[in-house]
This record gives sequence, C-alpha cells and structure tokens, in this order.
Amino acid sequence: MGKAKPHVRVALALMMNTGLDPSDALRLRNDQVDDGTIWGVRGKTGEEVAIPVSPTLQAALNRMPNHDAETVLSNSRGEAWTYNGFSTVWYRFKTALENEGLIEKGLTLKGLRHTVATTLREAGLDERRIADLLGQKTPSMARHYSRSANLADKNRETMATLEEENRRRAESVKPSQKSVKPDRNKDQP
Repeated sequence: MGKAKPHVRVALALMMNTGLDPSDALRLRNDQVDDGTIWGVRGKTGEEVAIPVSPTLQAALNRMPNHDAETVLSNSRGEAWTYNGFSTVWYRFKTALENEGLIEKGLTLKGLRHTVATTLREAGLDERRIADLLGQKTPSMARHYSRSANLADKNRETMATLEEENRRRAESVKPSQKSVKPDRNKDQP
C-alpha cells in the first residue's frame, strides 16, 4: 500500500476494508456514504448493503486527495474512475510489485473481495453474516468466496469448547445407585 499513489491507495483501501466488488467501489457515490455507513446496492445481485466505515477505512478516506467527482474515488485528475482506467493503473502497479518480488503473481482486485470473505470466515463469522456484508443473496456464495479459509485454529477452539463442555457435564452427572438393567424377576408371577 505504501508504494501506491494516493488515488490508488484509497481505492485499494476501500476494496480491502469493505469487500466491495471493484465495479461497485469505483461507482460508489459520495451521497452513499452517510453517518459512518456505506449505503449501496450490489451491482451484480441487486442486494442492498450497509457497510460500516471502519476506522482504518476512514483514515484512508481522510487522506484521499480532494476532488470534485460525484464518486468517492477519483483518478489523479480528480475525475471519477472508469473501470478500464483503474484496471490499467492497477495492472501497472501490480506488475511493478511482482517484478520487485513484493507480491505473488495472480493477485486480482476481485481477489481482495475473496480475501475479506476468507478473513471473516477464519475469524469465525458465519456465512450469512459474510454474505450480508458482501451483498450476496445466499450464504453459499459466502462459502464459495471463503473456501480457502484455514479453519484449523477455529476448529481447535471449537474442540476446546467441546472438551470443556464434556468435562463440565461429566462432573454434573451423579451416578444413580439403581441399576438401569431391568430386573427380570419382578416381571415373573
């Protein structure tokens, strides 16, 4: 991020801190950010989103160069980004970082959306909550976006919870003095 020009840095920060699709991020209008929340509609699905602006994102927005575009993001001339314009700038920036060995090949803007979903899944959020943030109609899309999540640490926590709960229940169960085995002699006349 430190190597990105200010108008590119804020665009990346917006995508990385919200999970917005690149197209939605570039089209986001100033009037859609109100009282610390991004109010919008996901372009692909038509789903409404309400994304709180995190302190990290707010700091990036505060450092954004002033401009007169109706969109939150603008290019170096202060005009709204076109998708192709941003894609070209992104490609050049990404290629330079790859050549310097600072990032692996294959990083995409859409991949930032997957990273948000994966991060939230690894943190233990359920698929419905992730889908709501990303403006996805179904939790299955959140599952798809977060399919590479490493859940080993979360599963360790889950197993520790299970272990503790089993221990607690074993302590609270008092063995009965009566046998649970039926007395066959009682049933005979």
